[in-house]
Amino acid sequence: MRIESLQISGFKGYEHATSINFFDEHGNLIFDTDGEERLFIFEAILGIIFGFTPEEKKKFRGDQSVNQTFTGLVTLALDQKTVFIERDFETDIIACLLSDSVSSRPIFQGKDLVGNGYSRPYLDMLRSIFPIVDKSLYLEILQDEINEGKSLSSLLNALYLLFSPRFNLNKVRFLISKSEEYLRALDTSRLDSKNLDQLAQFKDCLVFLQSIRSMRQQLKEDQERFNRLLNKIRRRDIQKNELLKQLEESYVTIMDQNPILLRAEILLWKSLTQMKEKNQKDLKELRRRIDEIEQTLQIDFEEYNQLPDSVERDVKRFEEDMEKANNLKKKIENIDVEIKMNEMKYNTWKTIKIFFVVLVAPLSFVLSYIAFSSWFLIIPEAFFFFLIFFFLFGHYHSKIREKLLNLQEDKDIFRKHLYDIQKDIEALRKKWFFLKDDKNFEIQRERLREYQQLQHELKRLRRKEQRIVQILNQPNITRQLKAFQEKYSSMVDVHRPDLEEYLDKFVQLKNELSSIEGSSVEPPVIQELQKIIEDYQQALKQLKTVDEDLSERLHLHQYNLPIDQILDAVKRRIKNLQMQRGIQFEY
Repeated sequence: MRIESLQISGFKGYEHATSINFFDEHGNLIFDTDGEERLFIFEAILGIIFGFTPEEKKKFRGDQSVNQTFTGLVTLALDQKTVFIERDFETDIIACLLSDSVSSRPIFQGKDLVGNGYSRPYLDMLRSIFPIVDKSLYLEILQDEINEGKSLSSLLNALYLLFSPRFNLNKVRFLISKSEEYLRALDTSRLDSKNLDQLAQFKDCLVFLQSIRSMRQQLKEDQERFNRLLNKIRRRDIQKNELLKQLEESYVTIMDQNPILLRAEILLWKSLTQMKEKNQKDLKELRRRIDEIEQTLQIDFEEYNQLPDSVERDVKRFEEDMEKANNLKKKIENIDVEIKMNEMKYNTWKTIKIFFVVLVAPLSFVLSYIAFSSWFLIIPEAFFFFLIFFFLFGHYHSKIREKLLNLQEDKDIFRKHLYDIQKDIEALRKKWFFLKDDKNFEIQRERLREYQQLQHELKRLRRKEQRIVQILNQPNITRQLKAFQEKYSSMVDVHRPDLEEYLDKFVQLKNELSSIEGSSVEPPVIQELQKIIEDYQQALKQLKTVDEDLSERLHLHQYNLPIDQILDAVKRRIKNLQMQRGIQFEY
């Protein structure tokens, strides 16, 4: 038998209805996976067939807001029949249906509550199909295959092996019963090679004998696989001894400790130790640099050592004042240039105005008198020209004069600002010796800047030194380091370079040991596998006896040929006889 397909809905990661066909119509594997998904699907199949506990339902239940249903359907192929096992995990309703090409009939339907302490009629029905109905035994038997990371197809093959003994033994009983019919009806003492009925009977016996030998071979292979599973379970104690040996060789001082807690505390101890050593190293380097700066300030910048903190602000203000004074001087120079230009323009327009008023107006009077010879026209016209020239040139002349006044006002304001700034500069020059003259200030500027940078660095380093000292003197860190030192110094060298890998290996070995100890083989597992192996051994003996009886009754030893060749020869003989007698043949 084998698992043909799986349908799940409402499972974690499979909230929507999902169908998985493991084989195509030709029996070829078309779906396989490994990693976490293969274990999820494998456990889902077992859960559908054998049920989930309430805790397991929480583990496998998907997002209920996506899908309210939580169901699964497994299709099992049994020779020419198919078994459908469908389970609703919300209502704990299980339904089993047996189907073939002709009909379908239910074989179980009802409640199946897991882990409630009550009897489970469903398992009584399953016992007629499977030799083992305890899901935990399947997981225990296949634990090594799961831990080895075998693919889903490998796990399903192992599951088929555990599902199939009852069907194989039923086949064996059928073959033994059928062999008794052949042995009663078979008479080869007078085998006539020209008798079609005897040859047909002989051929049927050979075909049946082939099926017996094929069944023997299948049982032998399955028995070997059962033996391997049994040996793996028995070897777990051997693995336990090997793990204990590794722990005693490399971890004798810590093998009794809790691995997770030990790893966490030792790595914390290492981290705190490294942090302390780094801070001590940084503190040492800081103090070396502080001493170096203090010596430099004492020797190279002695003249600045008595300067107060306000010197930096004053120097900065002095530089700003010098820059402002230079800018104001440039502005005053520009205004002076502009004033000169406007004064020239002012004088030019004044000359033009006088020219037109004094010369052009009388000239227009004379010309008008010559032209019109009338005083009534001459006087108004001359007066009109006088007004035009006076007001036209007077307007431009007044605008230039207004601009000159504005420029002079701006110049006075800039001079006032410049005077205030120069007064502040003089005050700063009197206050600080290195500001007395510009040349001396230029010489002292770089040294003073270097002195200020060293002062800033010194302050920064002293603040950093204070922070590091505070960290080193924290009571809780000091207590932790002391506690870890007393607890683990005799067990582990915290300075070993491979400490993390060393502890990771210890955790791995301890986890493997705990896994083996926690899953120690219970007698039911051994008993179930041994019973299957013994049943197979008994079935093989029976099949061997039937094989020998049929072979002897058919006198196969006298042909000294493989059974396939004997069968081919018999088929050819029957065909030839049918052709000679004009009989239609089929085989």
